[in-house]
Amino acid sequence: MLRNIIIYIILLASSFAFCVLYYEWFSWFLFLVVALVPVVSLVLSLPFMIYASANGLYAECDKSLEQFHPLSISIKSASGRGIICPFLKIKFKTYNAFIERRKSIIFKYGGRIKRPVKLSCHSLSSNCGCLKISAGRGKIYDFCGIFFLPVRLKFRSEVIIKPIPEKPSVMPDIGSAVILGYKPKPGGGFSDFYELRQYREGDSLKNVHWKLSSKYDDLIVKEPSEAICKRLIVKIEMTDEPEENDFILARLAYVCNEFIAAGTEFYAYESSKGIIAPIRSKEDVDLFFYSVYSAVEQQRKALPDNAVIYSILPEREEVSEL
Repeated sequence: MLRNIIIYIILLASSFAFCVLYYEWFSWFLFLVVALVPVVSLVLSLPFMIYASANGLYAECDKSLEQFHPLSISIKSASGRGIICPFLKIKFKTYNAFIERRKSIIFKYGGRIKRPVKLSCHSLSSNCGCLKISAGRGKIYDFCGIFFLPVRLKFRSEVIIKPIPEKPSVMPDIGSAVILGYKPKPGGGFSDFYELRQYREGDSLKNVHWKLSSKYDDLIVKEPSEAICKRLIVKIEMTDEPEENDFILARLAYVCNEFIAAGTEFYAYESSKGIIAPIRSKEDVDLFFYSVYSAVEQQRKALPDNAVIYSILPEREEVSEL
């Protein structure tokens, strides 16, 4: 490292100046010791440096985490065997496309690597987004930190930083769904609503309305139906401010969790990129977040008809209808 080299040069120059000003055997002995320190360090470190460089390193990290939680990157030997690193230095480059922020972090470690060694960083998860992390090579130094050998480390990964759910000030009434009509229930089964029609070949005799059939002298079947309700759309409007976007996404995460727990089917819609997706599970929510974080604008899709729109804005929430 440059700092260690500068420090060593200062120590070497100081010891030489001491020899010139204080011409005794002790001053020359001190100068010789200082001059030989890098050589001795290299001789002692070189076997470990060569072995570690030949084996290479392997890195892995979290695939997703909540905002403000530390991001962990684990380093281990690529061969799975233990290696000794006098001093290891790796530079990781990160890029959050959602907020257009680049940052570099330095991993430093000295000692034996048998189990994965973890690097935790809090600053990378301060804002939501898709964090891309890469590292090309590392460096293994001698004990003095002057000489080094490169070590292979091809590492690329993506980390989804999700918001911490936060309850909005206004929540839509999940139980007040507007019924537009009824349709046959796929697969039949139990239902509180039935449609009466004539018997068709293949209908189960269990669904025959015998009293009505005897009255009209024809087989009448009770066909289970399900209600056609207005679709619910949760709409968010992104801004140019990362903190405001984090606040919007936090309220969206809370609303999605509540709707999923209640078994409510709904759509999530991001207005600036025109991203719309049906939400049925938490996996759907994660995929929607990933689409929002992506820097690529997708093909816009039309909003479903007969929908209630719950909009989450930077300063408020509101409910409207199409």
